[in-house]
Amino acid sequence: MAVNGSPGSPAKRMRPDRSPAPGALPPPTFDLETWASNYEGALLPLRLAHIAIHCPALSHQSMTSAVSAAKKGKDVQLYTGLCELAKQLGHSDLATPDPEWVTKQEEGNRRETARLEGELRGYKNNLIRESIRMGQEDIATHMLVTGGPAPDPNNPQSLNTSGYNAAYQAFGKMRDYCTTPTQIASMTLRLIYTSLLQAVHAQQQGLTATTHFNATLANAGRLRTVGVKEEEQSKLTPISSATTGIAQLGLGNYRDAAGAFLNTSFDYHTQGTLHGADLTRALASANDLAIYGGLTALATFSRQELLDKVLGGNFRPFLELEPHMRKAISLYTTAKYQACLDTLRRYYSDWRLDIFLGAPSTAFPSPSSGGMPDSHVDALFARIREKSITAHFTSFSEISLASLASTFPPTSSSPTAMEDEILQMIESGQLDARLDVVNGLLIAPRVERRTNAHAEARRTAAEVERTLLLRLHRVNATLGGLEIPRPKGQPAWGEVGGAGYGA
Repeated sequence: MAVNGSPGSPAKRMRPDRSPAPGALPPPTFDLETWASNYEGALLPLRLAHIAIHCPALSHQSMTSAVSAAKKGKDVQLYTGLCELAKQLGHSDLATPDPEWVTKQEEGNRRETARLEGELRGYKNNLIRESIRMGQEDIATHMLVTGGPAPDPNNPQSLNTSGYNAAYQAFGKMRDYCTTPTQIASMTLRLIYTSLLQAVHAQQQGLTATTHFNATLANAGRLRTVGVKEEEQSKLTPISSATTGIAQLGLGNYRDAAGAFLNTSFDYHTQGTLHGADLTRALASANDLAIYGGLTALATFSRQELLDKVLGGNFRPFLELEPHMRKAISLYTTAKYQACLDTLRRYYSDWRLDIFLGAPSTAFPSPSSGGMPDSHVDALFARIREKSITAHFTSFSEISLASLASTFPPTSSSPTAMEDEILQMIESGQLDARLDVVNGLLIAPRVERRTNAHAEARRTAAEVERTLLLRLHRVNATLGGLEIPRPKGQPAWGEVGGAGYGA
């Protein structure tokens, strides 16, 4: 599927999946039609294509919905790309684009582009600032809806000015013509949405999306200080926090992502359309934020932080939308690690099919992947499992690998899977322990309490001796008449703010 200005097919260029393989991924717990009704905009067909690629059980149904959704829009490149993807997935009934629709839509897009460009030239000739801004916004929105101009196959540099890159650049040109903070806020919101759209496209084609996520972070930061009235800012701040969290998640900065999601006000769930866009439907719903925030916090926060900031903080209303996530966090905080992991595994397919959680992550490649990146949900699951094993082991001076494997079943069928996993945790510094391979034991480091007490006593004695010696030097200096008279008003020796030996 060649998507909007970048050649190549995501079905061919997508990185190979792990844990489990795409063909073995079971159906999710949600109903596809009900799930799809929660979203709209350009990301919806891409979400459905992501499901089609990774879940064979829903492949045909999701591709049918994706092609239908694309045909309702104006993006010809997206529509034809989805048809090509359907052909690669073996759905022959969806493989042939509608030539009449393609021809009619391409002609309509060309006419509209020419009209908008002509209007914009007229506005610039008349030097009407507000008209120029509106004309620039119209042409940028048109590029976003139509997928932008196609790239020139003979000119690799055209990728930078085609597809959604052209829409992002067109929205950026509005800045010179914005005269109020509200207009700047509207432009910034569009830049955030477009940059995340660019990031999704890049990831689906196996390309790096770091630049687009960094652009999202920069624009989300500007959205917090755009200078609008307090009432309007209260609506922009939750969007800024949510999009910051999504960008940090995409970059693999899971703790920063958790902090951003936890700072998102629950008003995000109810604010609806803002500056012509409803990001809860176009980008991520409140339920999505509950999952993103819950998983990233569970993977990076301590037990006390989970109790204070997640279960007992402002993020609690989000968790009420996803009771199974709240249950998993509660189980972890009560040391029921196996039950926590079992609860998470039941929803693995749902989260693996999410377009942001299911994207490749370079932050935490697993040994089973041969150094290649897993998805973000795999990386988060691995971190949660490591945290659980480490927390469980703190209650023992030594434990057998067999007992550990019964509590935390290995993710691999290899007979040495548990041993390899523990060894990797020790080598990476995640687990402070020794592995007795012969006897199959994991042994906690021995704490020499007597030796530590003696060392602390020697350190304290040396410090006391040094202090007494410095005081003796001061007394001798005073008796020998070597003490420098202090200026009038300066504190005496030993007083607050004074200087000298022993101070």
